[in-house]
Amino acid sequence: MLEHIQIPLSKRGYIFLLEHSRIKVTGGVLVYLKSESGVYKSYNIPNLNTSLLMIGEGSSITRDAVAMLGDSNTLLMFVGGKGLPLHGVSDLSFNIISPSVEYRPTKYMQSWAQIFFDETKRLKVAKIFMRLRIENIEYFFNKTTEIQEMGINSSSIDNIAIEFKSDVEKAKSTEELLLAEARFTKKLYAFFARTIKLAEFTRKHGVDSCDNDMDIVNNYLDHGNYLCYGLASVSLHGLGISYAFPVLHGKTRRGALVFDVADLVKDSICLPLAFYCAINGNSDSEFREKLMFNINSFKVLDLLFKQIESSIEESFDA
Repeated sequence: MLEHIQIPLSKRGYIFLLEHSRIKVTGGVLVYLKSESGVYKSYNIPNLNTSLLMIGEGSSITRDAVAMLGDSNTLLMFVGGKGLPLHGVSDLSFNIISPSVEYRPTKYMQSWAQIFFDETKRLKVAKIFMRLRIENIEYFFNKTTEIQEMGINSSSIDNIAIEFKSDVEKAKSTEELLLAEARFTKKLYAFFARTIKLAEFTRKHGVDSCDNDMDIVNNYLDHGNYLCYGLASVSLHGLGISYAFPVLHGKTRRGALVFDVADLVKDSICLPLAFYCAINGNSDSEFREKLMFNINSFKVLDLLFKQIESSIEESFDA
C-alpha cells in the first residue's frame, strides 16, 4: 500500500474551529457531525490539508479521530467559547496536543538552543522579531481591504513606527525591549481608537460582555490573538522548536515562545480587524470569518515559518 505524502504544515489550506460538534472517523474518513434544525449532518475534515483543529465548547472527539489527526501531523487546540482558552483568559493559558515529535526536524531546535542559551544571540533575535513585526505591519496595512476602508496605510503610523524602530535599536536588554514594545502597542491601540472615534478605549483581557464598542473590540482582540497563538504553535511544531525557549517573554512562562512568534502578526492581522469589525457592527463569527480569510489569502502561516527560519540564519551572521 502506498503511504500518503504529507503536505508541509506551512502549505496547508485549512484551520478549523468546531463548536457543538462530534468529531469521529466514519469509513476511514475524518468527519464532524453538527445538528441543523434537529437533524445531524456530516461534513468531511480534510485532515491531510489541515494544520490546526480547534475544538470548542459542546464538542467531543473520538480516540480514532485523535489518532488520525496525529498520523496526519495536525495539531489539536482545545478552546472555550468563541475560540477563547478553556482555562480562562486572564493567564493566557491554552491546551494544545501536538502529534508525535520523534521525527521533527532537528537542525532548527539545535540552532534555537544555541540562541536561547547565549544572551547576546537571544537579544539579537528578539530585536529581529521586533523589526519583522514592523515590516509585517507596514506590508499588511497597505494590502488589507478592511484597513484601506478605514483610510489607513503604512504611512499613517510613520511616527509611531520610526520611534519604535529607534527604541529597538537602542535597547541593551530584554527589559528595555519589553518597555519599548509596551509603549509601541499602547500608541498603536490609541491610534486605531482615534480612527474609529473610540477615544476612551482601554485594552482589557477577558472582558465577558459586549455592552459597548470598547468591550466588543477587546473581545475580538482576544479571539483573534488566540487564533494567532494557534498559528504560532503550528509553525514551531513544524520546525521542531520547543515552546519553552522564548527570546522575549518570560523564560519560565508556559509556552512563552508561542507568544513571541504570535506577536509577529497580531498587530498587523488581528488588531486592525478587531477595530474595523466592532465599528461596522460585524458579529463575532463574521470577525473570525474575515480574519481567517485574510490569514489564508496572505499565507500567514507560511510567512511565520519563513520568518522564524530567517531569524535563525540572521542570528548567526557576523
